Amino acid sequence: MRGVGGGARGARGRGAAAPESSPGRVLLADTDEPLPPALAEVRAQGYALTDEELESGLRAIAVPVRDRTGRAVAALNVATHAARRTLEGCVQDLLPALRATADPIQTDLHTASRFPRVTPS
Repeated sequence: MRGVGGGARGARGRGAAAPESSPGRVLLADTDEPLPPALAEVRAQGYALTDEELESGLRAIAVPVRDRTGRAVAALNVATHAARRTLEGCVQDLLPALRATADPIQTDLHTASRFPRVTPS
């Protein structure tokens, strides 16, 4: 992705650089700091959509999962082959399902954060 610095590696999967993956972009866009235009767009939209940027034929869309404070602590992602779904199809068909999946997770995070942590003994 042009204009997005970095090189931070993901903790899971192939270790794609965060700016190159849709979940990475969602997490990088969660800041009050000034952002490059591409990440500012992700922050404004509330999701990230990649089109064959990480791998030829791969499209992916991601949404943040937010904790009680509103901070993005994780991201949900769906990837598809570019021949199976258009960019518009990803937004129209996959984005609502991703958001619907993120909502109960966020509710659980909000509820769980109200209770004191139990430390292992």
